[in-house]
Amino acid sequence: MNQSVRAAMAVAETPLCDAVRGYRTLLADGGDSAVVQGLLAQALYEAGDYADAVAAADVALRGDPSDGVARITRASALNALCRFEAAAADFAVLAQAHPGRATILIGLGTAYAEAGQFRAAIAALMEAIAAEPGNAAAAAALGAVCARAGNAAAAITACRYALTLDPDQVIAHQNLAALLAADDPAAAVHRDAAYRRKQIVTIAGPPAAPVVLVLTCAAAANIPLEHLLPRRCFTQVRWFIDYACPDQDRALPAHDLVFNAIGDPDLMPEIGVPVARMLRETDRPVLNHPERVREIDRAALPDLLAGLPDVVVPHVSRVARAQGDARAWFAGHRLPVIVRPAGSHGGQDLVLAATEAAAIAAIGRDPHGYVTDFHDYRSARDGLYRKYRVIFVDRVPYPYHLAIGTGWLVHYWTAGMAEAPARRAEEARFLRDPARAIGARAMAALEAVAARLDLDYAGIDFSVLPDGRVLVFEANATMLVHPETEAMFAYKNAAVAAILAAVDRMIGARIGRAGSVSGRDGR
Repeated sequence: MNQSVRAAMAVAETPLCDAVRGYRTLLADGGDSAVVQGLLAQALYEAGDYADAVAAADVALRGDPSDGVARITRASALNALCRFEAAAADFAVLAQAHPGRATILIGLGTAYAEAGQFRAAIAALMEAIAAEPGNAAAAAALGAVCARAGNAAAAITACRYALTLDPDQVIAHQNLAALLAADDPAAAVHRDAAYRRKQIVTIAGPPAAPVVLVLTCAAAANIPLEHLLPRRCFTQVRWFIDYACPDQDRALPAHDLVFNAIGDPDLMPEIGVPVARMLRETDRPVLNHPERVREIDRAALPDLLAGLPDVVVPHVSRVARAQGDARAWFAGHRLPVIVRPAGSHGGQDLVLAATEAAAIAAIGRDPHGYVTDFHDYRSARDGLYRKYRVIFVDRVPYPYHLAIGTGWLVHYWTAGMAEAPARRAEEARFLRDPARAIGARAMAALEAVAARLDLDYAGIDFSVLPDGRVLVFEANATMLVHPETEAMFAYKNAAVAAILAAVDRMIGARIGRAGSVSGRDGR
């Protein structure tokens, strides 16, 4: 071991800031560059100076490409900078150099997942489990990635396996709580196991990213945030308010903004003392205040939007399973009616009832539900049904999609859009120029709805009647926005990008950092 290496090893035992200075002094004095640069990279990483850590690791690796410590330091620093593709490349080099090392494979799988490469992530994590079958962290990570990839069955299997290895794996409990059906008693068990232990979860973005305190809950009531608040742009501090501890508001991490992600008023938990006090006393901007979201359930829409020109809202009643309540709706409704459980979305358990008996039977299946007058919105031109979705960001409408189908219950992925080029072409025209596609009357109506809803982030599903009026299906804060990965639907991504850019502008303006929210497409 030469003298400069001995000196570098001695520096490693000093306090962190002194170590960084010491390594830089050694380099200035002409010390062994590769070795000292590798140690400097480690010290910089531990000090939270991730960009300089990457630079130092780069120098070390140029001197010795096989330096595993410099490589893993670089990968870890790139992860911290949310440069996930580059981090994955480094982890891949490490995995090749050290086959079967579970910790490296977990790092590789996690980086792939954050980069959106779910298939590669799953392969890496399965390799980690094969190499070390007792590794609960690998199994829990696999469950989380499968859940994000939309493979619920595989996610449940992996999470349950993780819990056989370590019953305290919080991530596995969290995912099982979300994946299991609401009426499955095990879901509540997993919710308690996850959130009684940990009510605040931080998902770190880059060091200079705005910090968003996200109000969320364990129920399936939340707006999906993966694309609205991506890690490349934001740090999320998620507070599961249905499990909030007394006085927890007094110890929240510092943040720039509060965003209420609980979008479904039917599933929103009660706002407890610590959350109410935080909302009352905070000097930070609050987006989608919970009390405003709570006011806008399906039954509130007709009154909320009453009087708006060119807006048609079918009559809606909230009813309970009790027989008396079930019959009470007849005074204000006309058959046929749509019956849906409270808190359901995507057409789940929806019934179009043509008779009183059918409606009462449908109401009886769930403790609480909604009855809505059915309004036939089929086009006289071609006999098809059209359901448009527009997203409201800071009360401005942005087109998101148009689903066209042959049946009255239109949802995008069941409407046959993939098999109908002409329908996709019509959707593309709507996304490029919504005012031309639906008419000036309808656009003015949407602007009025956005103002009346008075939410920072929301959306509306609607159709346009032959006379140009807007027929409202639902308008609320639960609307999902995501980019398309299939080439067939890539034409939608310009509209998605416009929505996400509007979210960035809104947040930047609210926190006084206009133009600083960036990196959404960074690598």
